[in-house]
Amino acid sequence: MKKKLMSAAGILLAAFLTGPALSASDSIEQIKAERIERFSAQPKIKTIDGVASYPEGYQGTPARAADEDPFLSPENAALILIDYQPPILQGVRNIEHEELINNVTGLIKTAVIYDIPIIFSHVAVGLNDYAPMIEELQELAPNAVFVDRTSVNAWEEPEFVAAVEATGRKKLIMGGLWTDVCLAYPAIEAEREGYDVYVPEDAVGSITQLSHENGMSRMIAAGVEPITWNVVPAELQRHHARQDKLADVTRVFMEHLFKVDPDTKW
Repeated sequence: MKKKLMSAAGILLAAFLTGPALSASDSIEQIKAERIERFSAQPKIKTIDGVASYPEGYQGTPARAADEDPFLSPENAALILIDYQPPILQGVRNIEHEELINNVTGLIKTAVIYDIPIIFSHVAVGLNDYAPMIEELQELAPNAVFVDRTSVNAWEEPEFVAAVEATGRKKLIMGGLWTDVCLAYPAIEAEREGYDVYVPEDAVGSITQLSHENGMSRMIAAGVEPITWNVVPAELQRHHARQDKLADVTRVFMEHLFKVDPDTKW
């Protein structure tokens, strides 16, 4: 887990030029040996004149074990969305609301396709009768675990933390409104407790561009990895030869990333 005091330049450099961090026990040679072992079990594919041929029924390279995969996978990830409520959305000024909802919609649809655990949380609905999570987002994942909070920092709510622990996942895709408040606090807390937190920056927002950027910088300094929402379906799918989810996730890309008719041929 990446830690603490980094300069602004160092934060940006780490975010854009490095991949997932290696644990202290991992060495380059160990990682290379694991990769060679994986490759040895795979059928040999060769490209001739720019075109490869594949064995009948080929489903691509095998999925890596959840605890060995440095990237998001259907076996190691969970999606957590915090405070996507109408009055809180009204305060968002750094991204167009229509674009924000489109991106969050793509995230939720992806999580449902790959059947990863989903947690929705909103604040003060039962306590103060605040407007709940945006209905059109709720409806995308009717089986999501829902936590109604009173604390601004979700990680100070036992029910919320218990829901996260119950997923059994160590890689958390976290989004929330606002970036620098209700998202930053639990994201930093989760990193402190050993989770790997990924924030899709184009699916979150705050009251100004500065407040959004400050929230992102604060999370990155604590070890959070900034991504964009399209990374999630790409990383969960990972392989064009894995056919069982490919058609569904392609529709998500077409509709919410490229914004064209999802029945358009790829």
